[in-house]
Amino acid sequence: MNEPNPTMNRRTALQTTLGAATLAVAGCLSNDPDDADVRIGGPWKPTRDPLDGGSQLRRLGITEALVGVDYEATPTPELATEWDRLGKHRWEFTLRAGVTFHDGEPLDAAAAVESLRRTADATAFADVPIDTIETVDESTVAIETETPFTPLPAHLSRNEAVLLSPGAVDGDGSVTEPVSTGPFVFDRFQPGSELRAVRNDDYYGERSAIETVRYEVVDDDQTRRMKLESGELEMARILPHEMVSGLEATDGIDVYTPEIPRIRFLAFDTQSEPFDDDRVRRAVDHAIDRTAITEGILNGIDDPAVGPFSPELTDWANPDLETDRYDPARARSLLAEADWTVDGGGDGVRTRDGDDLVVDVLTFDARSLPLIAEVLQDQLATVGISLDVTVMEYSTMIDRVSQDSFDSYLTSWGTLWYPDPDRLSDMFHSETASLHHGYENERVDTLLEEARTLDDRHARRDRYHDVQSLVLEDAPITVLTNYSNVVATTSGVSGYEPHPTELRYGLDSMTLEDS
Repeated sequence: MNEPNPTMNRRTALQTTLGAATLAVAGCLSNDPDDADVRIGGPWKPTRDPLDGGSQLRRLGITEALVGVDYEATPTPELATEWDRLGKHRWEFTLRAGVTFHDGEPLDAAAAVESLRRTADATAFADVPIDTIETVDESTVAIETETPFTPLPAHLSRNEAVLLSPGAVDGDGSVTEPVSTGPFVFDRFQPGSELRAVRNDDYYGERSAIETVRYEVVDDDQTRRMKLESGELEMARILPHEMVSGLEATDGIDVYTPEIPRIRFLAFDTQSEPFDDDRVRRAVDHAIDRTAITEGILNGIDDPAVGPFSPELTDWANPDLETDRYDPARARSLLAEADWTVDGGGDGVRTRDGDDLVVDVLTFDARSLPLIAEVLQDQLATVGISLDVTVMEYSTMIDRVSQDSFDSYLTSWGTLWYPDPDRLSDMFHSETASLHHGYENERVDTLLEEARTLDDRHARRDRYHDVQSLVLEDAPITVLTNYSNVVATTSGVSGYEPHPTELRYGLDSMTLEDS
């Protein structure tokens, strides 16, 4: 594991960010232009294997799954035209007729089963209780689950569940080329740098007006903007909110800021001091002025978050959660109850048994998180908590919090990454959570487990609403803001429609002015 950067104060972190941006601009702008019709710049590194972070393959329209996600963030037919639940454990999926993989092989039930079994055996699907996957006939796939599992179709919409041609997987299980069924075909790949795709002229659906597309990894935000403005990109993704007003004032640039089901939040290590004490976690929650964050550094584009789900986007959000928890006096009272006291002659930092209340927060340089961390430093200081911020690579941060005790980390998650509130299990279940907080609440576990088994939407929703209330009180995380993607395109791009779960870039519906 790489060693994290040294702890930064606000001034040091800002100087480091600006220095990195200058170097990145100098290095990246010298690249020769590519001949692709559409060139997309983003911060995330693509991979060949859908089981190893294959989101860019899906977004570029190379891969497809049995189940898609529509623009209302609900499961919709993709390679399966329909599905039926037969009893509590069995599901049958009817394959779309006339579909071939990019290598010319037909998509039939045998090929789908082979690909799905690889998915079901993967670590990413370890918590999806799939028992068997079988062919019923040439066009029907049956999946049996070990327990009743209502969100199965939503999980089958995930990037890991896309269907690959049998010839795409080597004998050792590795993927050399992702051969799937989408409107674009994998063409060229440079690890950590770029992914190029070409139009699939044999696509079963409507043929795209775009012939070639190149996704380029552009880590630095300012570099992405400059490459867009200089004509080296047609689309720049995941731009910082502070750039929006400048981009909107730039001729030849269109800016999109759709709210998506994603939040920024602090996660606490509930198993180690000081955050093993829920009073300290709740004190942090009450000390944060979310409106100051959204208005001050996010240009009012995002809203303060109330819970994991935005009520503007889904009725899975609990409408009864307390909407404004900013209460510094309550924060100070909770800290005093936990025996963290202020020395009147000191620097204002609370102490207990001779130890200062100094808290480390780890984060990474994306989605305006370092800027938010700076604001948190000031806000928590007003109640006697000193915050030390360390900015590191995302993968390094995850390695760090998954292996050792820590204080907190500041991150961002898509909360309907697959279109079902079972995502709350990934966040809060004591045994299956992907978040690293060590949180355990038997009632939360029971509610999440029950909700997975129920057919009735209202009964499921009641349980998920209860989960949201409980975790708000226990505060294993504290939510900060909802999230709007900032995407900018050249004005020659038309037909772009931002997808609510970031599943696709919508290249199949886009056109260029000179196409």
